[in-house]
Amino acid sequence: MLEDKDTFTLQELFDDLPMPLAELARQSKINEVTLARIRDGRSTRRDTVNKLLFKLSEIYSRPLSLRNVTGINVMVNKRLEKKEAKAQSL
Repeated sequence: MLEDKDTFTLQELFDDLPMPLAELARQSKINEVTLARIRDGRSTRRDTVNKLLFKLSEIYSRPLSLRNVTGINVMVNKRLEKKEAKAQSL
């Protein structure tokens, strides 16, 4: 059971998961290998992180997001950053 606090680590969420990783993969519609990579600290796309956090929020019955979960390595969208930097310089 997950303790009641303001922030959580991704490792805590995976450690306290009440189901096998394969079941989380099925329910979240995220490949099991991708979930293992996220758990192990590899970078992943923002939309994949959002899908995972949405499903974990349902499982733990509490709001989870990048604001209150640490240890998630979100891939940087270099194309978007370049576009935003160009727009700011105008």
